[in-house]
Amino acid sequence: MVTSTPWQRATSIATVFLALAAGGVVLHQLSGILIPFVLAGFLSILLKPLVQRLRSVHVPLPIALIFVMCIAAGAVWLVYVILALGVDSFNARSDFYSVQLKIALNGLERTLGSVLRTVGSKTTFRLDKVLTPEVATGFATNQVTALLSIVSDGVMVLLYVLFMLGGSEGFPLKIRSAFNFSRGEQVLAIFDTLNNRVRRYLLMKTLFNLANGVIAWMVLESFGVDFAPSIGLLTFLFHYIPNVGSIITTLIPSLVFLLQTGNPGQAAGLAVILIVIQNVIGNVIEPKVIGDRLELSPVVVLFSLLFWGWMWGIVGMILSVPIMSMLKALLESVPSARPFAVLMGSSPAVSSADDRNEE
Repeated sequence: MVTSTPWQRATSIATVFLALAAGGVVLHQLSGILIPFVLAGFLSILLKPLVQRLRSVHVPLPIALIFVMCIAAGAVWLVYVILALGVDSFNARSDFYSVQLKIALNGLERTLGSVLRTVGSKTTFRLDKVLTPEVATGFATNQVTALLSIVSDGVMVLLYVLFMLGGSEGFPLKIRSAFNFSRGEQVLAIFDTLNNRVRRYLLMKTLFNLANGVIAWMVLESFGVDFAPSIGLLTFLFHYIPNVGSIITTLIPSLVFLLQTGNPGQAAGLAVILIVIQNVIGNVIEPKVIGDRLELSPVVVLFSLLFWGWMWGIVGMILSVPIMSMLKALLESVPSARPFAVLMGSSPAVSSADDRNEE
């Protein structure tokens, strides 16, 4: 039995860290290319069953692809239109919100200053040194514009989806030709596990996010909140981000309504209604339907949010959980890497074989 020396172990660890660092740099630098490709991959996972259903009733592949691509293109176009209208509306009212934000910041500065004087502090609190209306409105506009620019790359995403779906039928045959029978079946089983696990999560999560977004939009319209359709869309998108998404989609409309009306009571009432709705859907109904299907540790979820958010921004945070779920399922299928899958999971045991039988 050959034992490794401490120097060899240190060299191996250093090599792994260097490889991870190099991979991170590549992911960050090539984000403009990789983000549309990854988005297309998840869209193809969602749309593949529809293509298979059409093919099962003898619909020719080109017609099936055209039908599915029309659905996907319609969804991308709708998202783009809502975001574009929201940006235009915000730009038209940016002066009003700058004035309102300045008034709110001055009031907060006076309140904090009086509190500091009450406790005997001689410190002068100047909020304008930390935040200005121009910075706040500019940040909001930049974030929405960045999301809009990603959606505007929808043509590239749809082209990727088209090629992925078009080549999916011949993929099993290629795998069986590339490997021997047992190895080919093992590789196909791994891909089936990845696809089924992520597809089920994405489908159910999308339906619940859609319910959240539509209900939030209706509530905001009933209160007369500005940019209600855009905020409803952001609610739909941000609820793909675990935990953080629900906080963001409560703060944004509440702050907008507070600046719009200048009435803290009404803004607080709106926030309470949104919190109740999101908790009922996200913490009561959704877990009963979806369950902990991804089985990721909360620490892994937090790390993935930070890592992919730093790598790819908001889109990275939205895709972080499905990416980590696919990585965990891949590690489960490799015996030597299974301990890492156990560490990533929310339970102490990995039951990849049971999961495959369940699928």
